[in-house]
Amino acid sequence: MEIKTEVETRFGDLEMLVAIAPFDQAVAALQRENATLATARQVAQARIVAGPKSSISQYGSRVAENFVYFPNGNILVTHAKNSPILKHSAEAIVAHRSGNEFYISKEEAASLENLAKSGKVYTLIKNKSYEIPIKKFAQDGLAKFVFGDTTADYAKFLQKVGVNEVPVWLAPPMPAKAQKAPFAQTLYLNYLDDRSGLYSYDGNLDGGGRACGVRKASDQVSQKSAGVANTFESIAQNYGLKSPDNLRDVLEKYTKAREAPQ
Repeated sequence: MEIKTEVETRFGDLEMLVAIAPFDQAVAALQRENATLATARQVAQARIVAGPKSSISQYGSRVAENFVYFPNGNILVTHAKNSPILKHSAEAIVAHRSGNEFYISKEEAASLENLAKSGKVYTLIKNKSYEIPIKKFAQDGLAKFVFGDTTADYAKFLQKVGVNEVPVWLAPPMPAKAQKAPFAQTLYLNYLDDRSGLYSYDGNLDGGGRACGVRKASDQVSQKSAGVANTFESIAQNYGLKSPDNLRDVLEKYTKAREAPQ
């Protein structure tokens, strides 16, 4: 059975699609629609535009970044370009289906360690789960690496909806003798009610889960498939409103005023 995708929202000149399936099937379904797996930064941008009540904000999603756990306790964070799981998704699925971690090769591990020296891969200082206070989020090293130039805007967005700290969930420490090699896990960006937590131990990629993809928005058919949410967004932008939710509020107040007894 072919996995279907749906256009969830539009932001800027991009459309965000969602597929719900085991990781490799979800990525393949997105690719058939000329979409690539979304980054955490892109999901954050879509949430800011679509608003806190949108489905992209109300649900979490697997994203393109990876966390790589080394036997010595070091944890490296990669962007999509250096993601071991995106490069070897079929092998990762087989490993998880068998109840194992997806261990990367010595060569790939050495390459990531070299990239970490130049800052192209982020070295996480902590190796136990923790929380990032929202007031420090915009200056946090991990947040800036994951969300890029959207970090400050996303921090304001989260603070506005009542998030006081963003959890970072890491894999439980494993004794070095028990961990035979570095293993990779995808990043899962949680929904707003769970404080947009960074869940870096997604577990079983073979299980069904949401994966978001992005592609350039077409001029005709795909714009329609984004539905009313995209129409609200377009009108909101034309009238200088910050979010489609602002437009919805205005329309709701106008409707109530018209329906009120004279």
